[in-house]
Amino acid sequence: MPSIITVNGVSFELPNGRTLFNNISFSLNSKMTALVGPNGVGKTCLAKLIVGDFSPTIGTVRKSGAVAFFSQREIAKAITVEDYLAPRYSWSVLGEKLLTGIDRAILCSNLSGGQWMRVRLASTIDDQFLILDEPTNDLDREAKSILRNFLGEYQHGVLLISHDREFLALCDDVLELSNQGLEKYGGGWQSYEDEKERERNQSVNELDRAKRERDKTKAERTIQIERQEKRNRQGKKSAEKGGMPKILIGARKRKAQATTGKVDASTMERANTKVKEAYEAFSKIKIDPIMYADLNGVEIPSQKLVAEAKDYNVFFDRWLYENDLNFSWRGNVRLAIKGANGSGKTTLIKAILGNSLKTKGELRLGKLATLYLDQQCSILNETKSVLENVRAVSKMSESEIRNNLAKLLFTGDSVFQEVHSLSGGERLRTALACGLLAEEKPELIILDEPTNNLDLGNIKFLENLISQFKGAVIIISHDEIFLKECGIDAELSL
Repeated sequence: MPSIITVNGVSFELPNGRTLFNNISFSLNSKMTALVGPNGVGKTCLAKLIVGDFSPTIGTVRKSGAVAFFSQREIAKAITVEDYLAPRYSWSVLGEKLLTGIDRAILCSNLSGGQWMRVRLASTIDDQFLILDEPTNDLDREAKSILRNFLGEYQHGVLLISHDREFLALCDDVLELSNQGLEKYGGGWQSYEDEKERERNQSVNELDRAKRERDKTKAERTIQIERQEKRNRQGKKSAEKGGMPKILIGARKRKAQATTGKVDASTMERANTKVKEAYEAFSKIKIDPIMYADLNGVEIPSQKLVAEAKDYNVFFDRWLYENDLNFSWRGNVRLAIKGANGSGKTTLIKAILGNSLKTKGELRLGKLATLYLDQQCSILNETKSVLENVRAVSKMSESEIRNNLAKLLFTGDSVFQEVHSLSGGERLRTALACGLLAEEKPELIILDEPTNNLDLGNIKFLENLISQFKGAVIIISHDEIFLKECGIDAELSL
């Protein structure tokens, strides 16, 4: 299968002098390939190097056909769909499928998120290679299904940058970008996951072995020095009892000290060698910035009220819900709120939290300590630092707060970053810290599309964190794998 894209010996240095990646090489063909790695490692930058938006510091990128880049977000302009498509789109069966039901006279700025995604994809139909950067962010189940079907029928090559495991499972190969460089894995996503687990276990075992050898050598060094010092003391006593002249005693002492020094130097060198081996083993582990804080929360009584609705609805220009809502949530409920974009999921959450809306029916709320994280993490003060945001809700000392922030990957001066300058993942971690370290521990967690700005490592961390949480959980998400791993066992479909 001929290569469409060839990257050879590419290095890229940021304007601040930081080398993002060094001497990487790979080729891409008409298969579907995943590009994965932790946030900040340079996946989008590499994609822009391939497209030609950036130029490599060293190395070459060669393309044998047109390559389209589908960015995470493109602001829809106030032009018609027809005008947007005109410069690039030519009729095709797949293109017409994508555009089914879309009025081409409507302004792009008036399209839903899923419709805008379909129009953008249709404009790339004639290109020979497509790079998709987090294409499933903000898509509901219907839009994701359309995208999945499109990828199944697309005849050209695809590079998929994503954390969505439903879509990663469609890929033939996986490119992993890490602190160790770039590595290619064949055999699809499950094969990659299996190989990663094997690599991880091997690296941890090597590190453990090196540490044991280091500790053993240190212990041997201590024993040898103690034995030599004991011999020195015995020699000194023997010399003094035998009436040896002081000048000879001094010479023997200096010789003994020299011998001790040689033993010390020899054993120290061996210990240092083991220390070096330990660090070398550690450096081989691909570092994924996985958060490792605990959020146990507070378990609540089985009959304690979370929320209850009776013939409830919300009015905007019409009644929002086709059928009035009736539900009763009590105790440590683990619930997903599902529905298409615009179906009123976030509106219901805001009502549960006490927002004033025009309504009918009844909505009763329980008195629970609640940690609510919306998509913008709006509980945060944009002008304050990470540390200041946490300090405003916590009674811990500054050193305790900083120790706990380190568990959420905020180390050193990063705690002084102001919230407005943070990435999406950093914002979520800061908001989590505010909930984790607050004086009042949460009984209820409410999350609105929490995975949109997280890499795979941190999604898995969040899954583990939520699955271990003792209280009630309500999540809005289109990520079925995430919901399953969080232990969600009930749903409200809007």
